[in-house]
Amino acid sequence: MAEIRSMYTDKRRASDKSRQTYVNGTAVRKLQVVENPRRSAEEKPRRRPRVHHYRREKVKYLSIGYSLLLTAAAVVALWVCAGYLKLQAENSARMKNIVALEAKLSELKAENDDEYNRVTTSVDLEEVRKIAINELGMVYAEADQVILYNGQGSDYVRQYEEIPKDDSGLKGALGLGSR
Repeated sequence: MAEIRSMYTDKRRASDKSRQTYVNGTAVRKLQVVENPRRSAEEKPRRRPRVHHYRREKVKYLSIGYSLLLTAAAVVALWVCAGYLKLQAENSARMKNIVALEAKLSELKAENDDEYNRVTTSVDLEEVRKIAINELGMVYAEADQVILYNGQGSDYVRQYEEIPKDDSGLKGALGLGSR
């Protein structure tokens, strides 16, 4: 049969507790194979023995303060989110209001332009001149009555004081002084 020999020398055999052996030949030991390696329903899983550890005590000690900190952070985060959502809602409502007002403005501008065109086309300026001259006694201004004034880009001029009689204005600069 096969012979079992140790890999270690006899000298080490006494000092080494874990020895490895090998087998010469074909007489190898057969392993015992378990058919179902799963735990049976009857067996209860082993529980680890509870170990008193300093970390668990530390966690218990910090849990109240830590939970208060987390709660405060969550409340602040929710408050910020609620404020942000409120601002978003106000912003979208204002945008809708602006769009509605712009639509109304464009509609009113179109109506105003249509009304202006209707009025200007309905008025005969020649008829207005005839009525002003014949019925109301309007006369055209003479050349010495016309005073040229340099306006600042406005369509009309308001007179807050008397116009000077000297030729230092635009009329004098153009050489149209009084005769």
